Amino acid sequence: MKKILIFSILLFAGGFAQAESKWTCYRYVDGKPTGGTVSVYASSKEEATRKALEKYKKLGYRIDSVNCR
Repeated sequence: MKKILIFSILLFAGGFAQAESKWTCYRYVDGKPTGGTVSVYASSKEEATRKALEKYKKLGYRIDSVNCR
């Protein structure tokens, strides 16, 4: 019974845990890359883009879009 409980907990926790990767994001203004990058940790490209936009805005940079790899 104890083994089943431990296995269930590990299985449940593993389903929600997603590994975050390091993403390098490039800033674009007027459709052109402006140079310089920011790095963010995210579990998806969409999350990385959102975090990069927030980071650039917090730094006070002008930004139209972001491309993360």
